[in-house]
Amino acid sequence: MSPAPFLAALLAGLCPAQETVLQHMAEAVEQHYVDAPEARDIAASLREWKDHGRYADACGDWPGFALRLNRDLDAYDGHFHLERTDPDAPTGDDEWLMAWRSAGRPSNMGVREVRVLEGNVGYLRLTSFYPWDMAGAKLRNALELLTDTRALVIDLRRNGGGDTDTANQLVRALLDDGVQAVQDIQTRTQRRPDPLPAAALPAYRGRVAVLLDRRSASAAEFVAYSLQAEHRGTVVGTRSAGAATLLGDPRPLPHDFQVFIPEARPVNRRTGGNWDRDGVVPDAEGGDDPLHVARRLLERALEADTGDS
Repeated sequence: MSPAPFLAALLAGLCPAQETVLQHMAEAVEQHYVDAPEARDIAASLREWKDHGRYADACGDWPGFALRLNRDLDAYDGHFHLERTDPDAPTGDDEWLMAWRSAGRPSNMGVREVRVLEGNVGYLRLTSFYPWDMAGAKLRNALELLTDTRALVIDLRRNGGGDTDTANQLVRALLDDGVQAVQDIQTRTQRRPDPLPAAALPAYRGRVAVLLDRRSASAAEFVAYSLQAEHRGTVVGTRSAGAATLLGDPRPLPHDFQVFIPEARPVNRRTGGNWDRDGVVPDAEGGDDPLHVARRLLERALEADTGDS
């Protein structure tokens, strides 16, 4: 017997509590993950990891087990999230959500920089999309400052996403009123419209460029992809993370664990696809200075607009 199978056989069965979590998680993924064929593959991997004692050396170390399992699941879908809850906490108290909300004020609700550059070009740097009840006023003030600029650079580099309502409001402010929706939502059983909300931000009608990097994900990618598909924004930088699927409600697991499973995916109405796995592909590489590249592209577009008038 080779060393690897021998070690797997030795470790298997040494941590029954951990194996129970993995088995129940495999069943939940198989039942609820948005893509049924891939759900079977992921569930098979979870059962294989259980049978071979992949995490048995972390037996009793629940935080270490969750960290390693989440990293392994990232290879399939970066939206999977396993966490252990506090059984004494009030029902529905999601620690990660409360921690994220509490970090909003020190980071100015993700609105990190607002300024007007030379040539009357606006610059808006957003590092996260905090919930609308927290971020709405900040975004409104930012867009009011930038409303008279000739063009706008929206910097979403290192923005890992966040609240879909806030991202939808930003897209709504940048598109013509006639655009009622940019995407539908596809689950295993249905495809439903995903209408944009009623406008709650000042409309912006100048030229737009969006900066992305490999750490731009989820809601940040939605903004860039939607504007690109509507021919409303030029995307500059590098290919983004490629996280498009949408989480359902947490699924309870044994031993006080719960797992968030991607149960739906967006389908853009223009492209028929989304940015999952492949990321948002930029219209122009950013090189060493993506902001400079974006400003040059905007200036050329503005000059062309003037020439056409």
